[in-house]
Amino acid sequence: MLRAANLCAHFADEYADRDTDALSQRTWFSGGSGVLPSGLVAPAFALRAALIAAACALLAGVMFATLGWLSPAAFAILLLGLLGGWCYSMPPLALERRGLGELANAALGAILIPLLGFATQRDAITLDAALGLLPVFTITMANLLGVHWADRRADASAGKRALVVMLGKRALHLHRLLIALTYALTWALAGAALLPPSVAVAITLTMPIGLWATAAFTCRERDGSSSVAMAALMLAACVGWRLAA
Repeated sequence: MLRAANLCAHFADEYADRDTDALSQRTWFSGGSGVLPSGLVAPAFALRAALIAAACALLAGVMFATLGWLSPAAFAILLLGLLGGWCYSMPPLALERRGLGELANAALGAILIPLLGFATQRDAITLDAALGLLPVFTITMANLLGVHWADRRADASAGKRALVVMLGKRALHLHRLLIALTYALTWALAGAALLPPSVAVAITLTMPIGLWATAAFTCRERDGSSSVAMAALMLAACVGWRLAA
């Protein structure tokens, strides 16, 4: 179900971004798959794949909810995630082209997906669970700035108003703020007993990587340091939660 929902968003994004992907230089983290601009696959195929994946996710969600295997809260998150994943790149909203893509993407990946797992286990969503994900949200936002930095010229040429296109070099200030917020929020949440000490310590150990990422941001045309920082924090948080269990 979750895999189908993720595939829907992926295929829809590939379809919607074929204009910018045709102009960008692909990296491990940006520029799309390159399959549509190369002509290897017709754009209509990606659109049909997105619709089929959405239908599969929705049907699976309805079936699991009907059988009692999926709580109402988890089913609501699934519906919101499907809608958000579609609106991220597809018209009429196309959030990624209006300066809202990074916010929407981070909310989907760093908040909704973990909450889906939480709601599946607990049959409900709690404010504490959502607040505990804030450091993951901010580091994901920083990662998206790094990913989109490599595509900024292609995006600008195609009229796609990503945050880095709108802010230019000023995006560095936002990146620094997000990195600072990541670690400040971690200890604020730990102080409020919303994060176990082991999680806060594990996340803090990734601070050198976060500082390296923000120091490298905008220094090179294509750089994966922000993605490395995000991955390191998520892995550290998982270890911290495991130790707290």
